[in-house]
Amino acid sequence: MKKKELIFVLLLFVAAALFYGVTAYQKKASDVAAISIDGTLWKEVSLSEDGTYTIETPQGYNIVQIQKHTAAVIEADCPDQLCVQQKSIKQPHEMIVCLPHKVVVEIK
Repeated sequence: MKKKELIFVLLLFVAAALFYGVTAYQKKASDVAAISIDGTLWKEVSLSEDGTYTIETPQGYNIVQIQKHTAAVIEADCPDQLCVQQKSIKQPHEMIVCLPHKVVVEIK
């Protein structure tokens, strides 16, 4: 490989690495969590304001906690408790789903 070809390949590699670095870390945390019940928006809450929200459905209840720019289901009376066991969410398009109660918490 000639010296010019090597320099060209290295510059191409550096440009690709910079492009990847910029796009990979460009994901910005959102500021809104949308809470839906059976596909209908119940409430949009700001992740910048800590609070606790109780969602009552005919099937049961869920308690959603907003704390430190994250959302989590901290309590529910569903039998499997999968929504409570899920980790806190904060990035766009992340969601917590409680199938028995038809509740979805999604970061917008």
